[in-house]
This record gives sequence, C-alpha cells and structure tokens, in this order.
Amino acid sequence: MLSAVIGAVIALGSSLLVDVRRDRSQRGREHQQERRRQGVTFTVALVDALGALRLAAASGLDTVERRVAAGEAVAPVYVVREQLLVTGTPRQLTAGEAAFHALIGVRDAVRAGSALESADYHDAYHPFAEALWRFRLTVRAELDEPELTPQELSHPDWTDRDQCDTCQSRVLPSTT
Repeated sequence: MLSAVIGAVIALGSSLLVDVRRDRSQRGREHQQERRRQGVTFTVALVDALGALRLAAASGLDTVERRVAAGEAVAPVYVVREQLLVTGTPRQLTAGEAAFHALIGVRDAVRAGSALESADYHDAYHPFAEALWRFRLTVRAELDEPELTPQELSHPDWTDRDQCDTCQSRVLPSTT
C-alpha cells in the first residue's frame, strides 16, 4: 500500500512538473508572438504615417491645412508607440524612439511647408528611412531572425539616398 501511495505521489508530481513546463513554454511562445505583432504594428504605423506625410507634402495645401494634415498623419503612431513603450525590450524601445523622433522630423518639415521634392524634406526623410530600418533590424534580432544587410536587398545603405531622384540631382558631377 505504501508503495502505491509513493507511486501515486511521484506520478502526480511528474504530471504537475510537466504541466508547469508546458505552461511556461506556452507563455514564452505567446510573449514572442506579442513582440512580433507589436514590432510589425509599430513598423506599419510608421510607414503609414510617412505615406500620409508624403501626400500632405505633395498636396499643395495651404499652411493651416498642411499643418492639420501633418498632425493627423502622425496621430495614430502615438497609440502604437505607447504599446511598444509598455511591451518592448530596451533595445526595441531605443530603436523605436529613434524612428519615432525621425518621423517627427519629417512631420516638422512638412508642417514648415517643405515640398516632397525639396531638399528640406529629403534631409528629414533619409534619417527616418535609416532609423526605420534600424528598428526593423532590432526587432528581427530580438526575435532571433537572421540578420540582414543593405547589400542583401540591393542597397548600399539603409537611407534610400541611392534610389532618390532628388538626392541624386543634388550630387555634383566630379570634375577631372
């Protein structure tokens, strides 16, 4: 009888230990999925805001309308940013804040009247493009995804200057 009780205790303890490990593993997977979702959500919010800022910069709106459009373009990012501030890792927060503040730089250029093809717009846009890539790469690293280089995506760097007609026209031909 004693051996049956000891056997039952061992079996129950083993079963509980397996359940605890399974629960811990499941929580880890759910946490990883939440970080992935949050990283993608923040990235998409930044890209959507940039698209709206580009439309405002190209629209020919008057000063007041342009300021309103620029503010409305960025407003949804604040909510997603707050979610990231609560759930993100320190590395994600650092990269996310850099991307967010670079987006604010684009917003400020648009608010100030910079046209889409202006040097002022591009001086704000390209640091944003690079900061956005830094955020993406940080999220990938935190999720144990393979590292990417700009060259793997046929870019010399993450700024997009090589594909920008405005920036390319600002480059002076070399004199020999």
